[in-house]
Amino acid sequence: MKIQKAAITIVFLLITNIVFSQAAILALLFGEKVATEKFNISMEIGIPMNSFSNVENSSAATGINFGIAGNVKLSENWYISPTAYFLSKRILKISPNSLIIDNPELSELYKDVSSEILINYTDVNVLVAYQPNRSNFRFGISPQVSFFNKARATFKNDLGEFEQNINEYTNNIDYGLIGNVGYFLKSGHKGKGIHFNLRYYQGFTDVFTDNFISEKNKSSYVAFHISLPFITDELAEKNKKPKKSKKQKKKNEEI
Repeated sequence: MKIQKAAITIVFLLITNIVFSQAAILALLFGEKVATEKFNISMEIGIPMNSFSNVENSSAATGINFGIAGNVKLSENWYISPTAYFLSKRILKISPNSLIIDNPELSELYKDVSSEILINYTDVNVLVAYQPNRSNFRFGISPQVSFFNKARATFKNDLGEFEQNINEYTNNIDYGLIGNVGYFLKSGHKGKGIHFNLRYYQGFTDVFTDNFISEKNKSSYVAFHISLPFITDELAEKNKKPKKSKKQKKKNEEI
């Protein structure tokens, strides 16, 4: 199983790295010259509502995703967006919960109290999206690999807070699948466009090791994301102008 995970991660990273690196290099070398309808870089920010399977006394909590994406128009209907979230926080609240530590006094002080677990990841995904003709909606799917950075658990009682490093109880990689429904507001962001995305992520691996919380503890979330593309001012002005209908074009031609 570990060999399979490693193989999936390596292949996914190679594909993502090639596509994303080429996009980033092009943007740095040529700037606005490649910031067109067919290719551009965007800033990504999202608010995920996190949950973990089989964790008793837990409640959903909001985290944050922040990073950049390369947006490529493959055809009239198909798009691909290799994305890296350099800041990806997932939060789990458990109440009551107890501190597990080799200190009887602290363990007794922080027994059956409220707690909050914060996990920091770097997320990498490649969203493939389809946009029907004459529609601003996009429907996409993407694998995602999350690379663990650090994790901590904060326990609270009347005396104050106790923060515990739980890196050793957290797996190094979490991977899963994203389903995405997006809406593209072309005239927004001063004509540069705004992508509104509602997405669902389902993890396929356990987040915590050694039964730290529960035997099976896969991560999932529902998230609202906003993407702000960076394109040329000339194209932005064009986007702000409403498209003429066939009737209007015919009238103009007659005039």
